Amino acid sequence: MSSTMSIAEKSVLIVDDMKTIRVKLKQICTQMGIRNIYEAADGVAALEILKTMSVDLVLSDWNMPNMTGIELIQEVRKIQNFANLPVIFITAEDQKENILKSIMSGVTDYIVKPFPDAIVKQKIFGAFKIPAPRE
Repeated sequence: MSSTMSIAEKSVLIVDDMKTIRVKLKQICTQMGIRNIYEAADGVAALEILKTMSVDLVLSDWNMPNMTGIELIQEVRKIQNFANLPVIFITAEDQKENILKSIMSGVTDYIVKPFPDAIVKQKIFGAFKIPAPRE
């Protein structure tokens, strides 16, 4: 048996204070065959989920109340088990210094809003190191 899990076995945590974005990202994940999808409206809630659930990927916004995406990634990277957890930022922050700051904080990848579904799918497959299926 190969050690790589199928996409259906993966779990994703979507962190965004806007419900519309969470719904959209959830639809994309579902289309990809991902069944285990968790949602959090901010970094504080996201950390609680991470402490109790097994999560393979985090899709996080940058600008959120209570705890920003940057603060979330900094907290996540302090936790031993999550040192290598892929985190993709999905944000309207497209300034070079912000992208650099997020990468320095340990973000795996970066998607700028508004985003086409295909880009999100591509980045998720990339984060899971699973070849994207041919369309």
